[in-house]
Amino acid sequence: MKLSENSQRKIERFFREFLQDENFRLPAIYFYAGKITEIFTLISGSNGITFGKRIFIMPQLVTLTANKQKKLPEDLVVHEITHVIQYQSRGFVKFLYVYLRDYWTNLKKQQRWDANSRRQAYLSIPFEIEAREAANKFLEWNENRIEKKLNSEP
Repeated sequence: MKLSENSQRKIERFFREFLQDENFRLPAIYFYAGKITEIFTLISGSNGITFGKRIFIMPQLVTLTANKQKKLPEDLVVHEITHVIQYQSRGFVKFLYVYLRDYWTNLKKQQRWDANSRRQAYLSIPFEIEAREAANKFLEWNENRIEKKLNSEP
């Protein structure tokens, strides 16, 4: 599945502003939300997982629009696209190495392996912090766009 043209344009516009790069273009990104994806996300305990330009979204988060188009949560899409950008800037292998290294380092600091410690280790990964920041900025950016639009209507 791919982003709709409207979502693609909107998210691209956000990243141009967020990254302060007028030439930014989203690469071809593929989204998956099937049974295997459900297993991935359940095992990882996350709503989405990114490998390179492939994004796996928990199927339960996919909704249908009135005209039966699949719709993904845009803030989650921005979060995962941030990982795509991180992969591109660091390279596939280096991104995975640094991501896993940071996770294990954070987990060792916890000195425990329970679910809460694993969650905290995950949340402390710098790549995850950056992706959450982008998603939060997107929500603010989108809210501001909506307010401006409402205020400009007669």
